Amino acid sequence: MKTRILRSATAVLIVLSLLATVTAYAAGNIVFTNTRLLADNLEYVNTISYCETDGRRESFAVRMTGPGDAFPIVMRGETVFGALTISDMLSRAESMGKNVLAVVNTDFFSMQTGVPMGIVIEDGVYVSSPGGRNAICFADDGSVFYLNEPSVEITLYNHGRADSGEDTEADSEEEADNRGETVILHNLNKFRMDTGGMVMLTEAFSTVSTRTASPGWFVRLRILEGVPSVSGEMTLEVTETIDYDGDIPIGEGYMILTSAHQSGFIAEYEKFAVGDIITMTTRPSDDRLANVLQATGGGDILVSEGLKTDSEQWDSALLPRAPRTAFGVRADGTVISYVIDGRNSAHSVGMTLDELADEMLRQGAVYAVNLDGGGSSAISARLPGESSAIVVSRPSDGAERRCSTYLLFVTDAVPDGAARNLSLSNDGIIILAGSSAELEFTATDRGYMPAAVPGDVRAEPSAPGASIMGTRYTAGILGGADEVTLYSPSSGAAGKGNIVVITTPTSITVTERGSAALLASAELSPGETLEFDLAATYYGRAVISQPHSFTYEISGNIGQMIEPGVFRAGLAEFQTGTITISAGGTQTEISVEVGEHTGHTGFDDMIGHWARDYAEYLFRAGITIGITASEYGPEELMRRGDYILMLHRAAGSPEPGEAESFDDVPGDAYYAQALAWAKETGVARSPAGNMFDPTGPLTRQQAFTFTYHALSILDKQYEDGSFEDLAWFPDAHMLEDYAAIPTATLIRIGIVEGMDGYLSPDSTMTRAQMAKVVTMVMEL
Repeated sequence: MKTRILRSATAVLIVLSLLATVTAYAAGNIVFTNTRLLADNLEYVNTISYCETDGRRESFAVRMTGPGDAFPIVMRGETVFGALTISDMLSRAESMGKNVLAVVNTDFFSMQTGVPMGIVIEDGVYVSSPGGRNAICFADDGSVFYLNEPSVEITLYNHGRADSGEDTEADSEEEADNRGETVILHNLNKFRMDTGGMVMLTEAFSTVSTRTASPGWFVRLRILEGVPSVSGEMTLEVTETIDYDGDIPIGEGYMILTSAHQSGFIAEYEKFAVGDIITMTTRPSDDRLANVLQATGGGDILVSEGLKTDSEQWDSALLPRAPRTAFGVRADGTVISYVIDGRNSAHSVGMTLDELADEMLRQGAVYAVNLDGGGSSAISARLPGESSAIVVSRPSDGAERRCSTYLLFVTDAVPDGAARNLSLSNDGIIILAGSSAELEFTATDRGYMPAAVPGDVRAEPSAPGASIMGTRYTAGILGGADEVTLYSPSSGAAGKGNIVVITTPTSITVTERGSAALLASAELSPGETLEFDLAATYYGRAVISQPHSFTYEISGNIGQMIEPGVFRAGLAEFQTGTITISAGGTQTEISVEVGEHTGHTGFDDMIGHWARDYAEYLFRAGITIGITASEYGPEELMRRGDYILMLHRAAGSPEPGEAESFDDVPGDAYYAQALAWAKETGVARSPAGNMFDPTGPLTRQQAFTFTYHALSILDKQYEDGSFEDLAWFPDAHMLEDYAAIPTATLIRIGIVEGMDGYLSPDSTMTRAQMAKVVTMVMEL
């Protein structure tokens, strides 16, 4: 069994007083944080921060706090050439018998080949060379340290033919010339470039071939003794020399030395002949690399010796705000793998590289390095009670990206099925003060795998005023974090859970009881009862609440609340007023009209119309209004800008960021904010240049495409459709390429059904059709 990473190296142990100099923090205030134990020395931390100028951020971290059951390993795919998603990497590790607690992406890599840019060392085996990049190293003595652009020199010394003995007259001139020849190179298992020098390839690079496509030379070397390491020797035998225009297989037990003709190393090729015995010696530029068990490459070092490094030396292409992955080490040896989501204004805006450095300082890192970000940023964790890790972050591509290397936190602890650790499967829930929720217990065994929950689990809150009866938790009137202690007398299993109690949610929404329709207004008959349900959110997270935890205020002679969530209209006719519902400093209103008629919104041209319910849904939700006070205009044609406005309102009318809008959208237009939001989020893309044509007619396929792009922004779950979903419609071939998958997806999830059996993609969408599509999206 390999030595675990237990402590930080001398290289990262600095005086703790240095931490006092840390004054810069990532922008925004932390509004939510929750920490869960994945192992006795491994924490998973989820954090939400918010600031008025930039918006919401959500981040995830795995922290290894010292000696214990968990330890880190570096893994790449089956071969260096190619890449795996984070879920594929997890499956690969588990198929190899590894007990995986968490996975985080690491090094930058070539998007074309999947080959990592930096070093890879796995369990002491040298897999891929540093490539002039920085390195994160885990040594055999348990230390963790960084190296600034290390290198590994590979020297090939030719002893001549194995059976030639001492020089004799019988030896050929070629054999005599080869003896004593030396070749030096630095590239191991990197993609061969036409002008990139010589490369040594092993089967770890590819089980298919050398993946070369241009003219070059190859020396096939059979491994007689040894394995690749950053400091050591191997004995090899030349079995073949080849000059070829394409690729050749490598083969198990062989290595290939190769170079493209354009690189100009033909003289080195001539130093080898079949039968030559070669000693391959590797020597690192830094002696510490010789004792490294695991290593991965990295980008810019952001923090060194407790201070932020010179940002002018960082990669300028990576400075703007984006999703990020970073690795840091605290002075006490705690290692931090950190991921922040980005490129989604409704969920998380990400960080600039400078903000990332500040954030790592805030977390106490004395050394920190930037890793591959953007769509590559992803983190997976096996939360208590789960049998396998799940992706907890939200990759900005909308799907997991294939990456070259990952850092895995694993354990050798063997599962035994007996409950040992207790926790809450709904750990980190947010509850409105005074409300209650059912606690859901979960248990894990000594290997941190799911176990049966003992029947006698006791739970004790720590917050003032909170109580637990059985599994029912009731919050007190004060906000704050409540750490719940869990214990089973029969099994001795124990643990903790976390509950967040708030007094002021960030939003309150109202729906009529039994309906998903948002309720912004109501028309009631005298004495009629209106029952409604309340939902609250806190910076994008659902809040558990009950009606009695809100306060209600009635204005106007319209009636009274007869119980929380139930309003009865007064007996006086033709009265108007509002019901104001609040919690803390957040409130929402329902406009109420008490008259002779009830039920429908009163659009005269919607009586008996097939889209009546859809139009009324959007009206009550505040998404749309009529073309006049009494007419909806169901057959009026939609304009492009107006449809984006509907989607923007459906998303809650979020403020756009600082990104510029389309050039043909006036800043004072009623749809200006909506189109700026649509461009920023990717809901709308300009058809030509930076022009959108907001007043142009909206075709059905354009509407389907805008709707498809909005699904993820609206947090709707869906699976992409395929061309099979389009097969039922005879005019599907008329769809533009950009609209094919969006249309197929809306068909698959039941939003689009066609008109009389046709898609009619080039027809202009009507207001009635718009009402149906937007309503069904909101109710999805």
